[in-house]
Amino acid sequence: MLNRFKSGLIILSLVPLLFTVGCDSDDNGTTPQVETSKVRVIHASYDAPGVDISVDGAVAVSNLVYGESTGYAEIEAGVRNIKVTPAGATTPVVIEANLPVEANKEYTVLAVNELASIEPILAEDFRTPNSQKAKIRFVHASTDAPAVDIKVGSGTAAPVFADVEFKEITSYVEVDAGSYQFVVTPAGSATEVVVFDPIAVQNGMVYTVVALGTLSQEEYPFTVRVFIDNDPGDLSVDLDFAVTNILVVHASPDAPGVDLLIDEIVVNSAPLEYPDNTGYLSILAGTRNIKVNAAGTTLTVIDATVTLMADASYSIFAIDELSSIEPLVLEDDLTAPAAGTAHVRFIHLSPDAPQVDITLTDGTVVFGNFAFRDYSDFTPLNAGTYDLQVRLAGTTTVVLDLPGITLEAGTIYTVFAKGFVNGTGAQALGAEIIVNN
Repeated sequence: MLNRFKSGLIILSLVPLLFTVGCDSDDNGTTPQVETSKVRVIHASYDAPGVDISVDGAVAVSNLVYGESTGYAEIEAGVRNIKVTPAGATTPVVIEANLPVEANKEYTVLAVNELASIEPILAEDFRTPNSQKAKIRFVHASTDAPAVDIKVGSGTAAPVFADVEFKEITSYVEVDAGSYQFVVTPAGSATEVVVFDPIAVQNGMVYTVVALGTLSQEEYPFTVRVFIDNDPGDLSVDLDFAVTNILVVHASPDAPGVDLLIDEIVVNSAPLEYPDNTGYLSILAGTRNIKVNAAGTTLTVIDATVTLMADASYSIFAIDELSSIEPLVLEDDLTAPAAGTAHVRFIHLSPDAPQVDITLTDGTVVFGNFAFRDYSDFTPLNAGTYDLQVRLAGTTTVVLDLPGITLEAGTIYTVFAKGFVNGTGAQALGAEIIVNN
């Protein structure tokens, strides 16, 4: 869902203020027409407090807070002195600039950077709408984000906006109305740093997309806010981050308990022990770094960078013996089973076991000829209770009995062979069942 911000929070009342300056009557007693332009201000300095904005020495906007826009107002053309101070105070002056305002033009002034280095950047606006297209531009106002490409659909797509650096303002591009899923990548890269849920754009609308906040400070998170440039100019919506679901399974028989790190953040509250799993975790879609560390240490045994699609589900297995541990990443099809059936997937994760068949006790093969690391698709089976056997592939030799396996209608299961052929205790050859839905 898009978060709609309140409209009309702050409306500039500059017309009566500025039209009182330099408007003396001419010799005929008539007041000459004053040339004007339209200006709005966007507060994009993430750690700055609410501010007052003064124009030519008089307060025109009170308490404009981070992330908000004043909306457009007419001001007298010419060089206008702009001062920005903390709300309710006259000092310190955090920004002072002489703004050249040309007649019959429109502008957006953005206060950017961290408070200690706050500064204004000026964009000339071209807001005349096209009834047959939507108009979009991009402003990079995220202090610690590198130069980025903005793409649609995936990180491999051609950029809509290419190599945009901090404080850079692009030109408008015109696009057809529709639903667009924007993707942010480092400039020149296909790595999907951020993927957003689709947003609908409409013909006749003009949008300024602003990257706000930081990548490194949780208190000031990276945000992309879409400002509506059509009058009054103070409306905005946030792009929602697209998410995906991952389930991590500890399937390395001789590995100790582990911590799971996603983009360097530990996400499990207690060590993940063999052969347990995390259940599905909701994380940001895109290109994510996933590490598995020995619990409580910085010893990394798996370090993998994977691209995860939005609104999908994945299982990530830590497999093989500890000395050769590696990830196995599978996309999970969680489509609901048909009435009266369950879906079952089999994975061979016993490092030293030979190729096997999964059969009924009468020899009927359910999953055939699986070697270590092999896996099946989710396969529909009638609901019921099954006595299964693990046999050496193509033979009648039973290496493991799996009696009384109950499959409930509508449920999705992953069954994986685990342990070592000659293992004992927790490391003995066996099978583990995960319920995926």
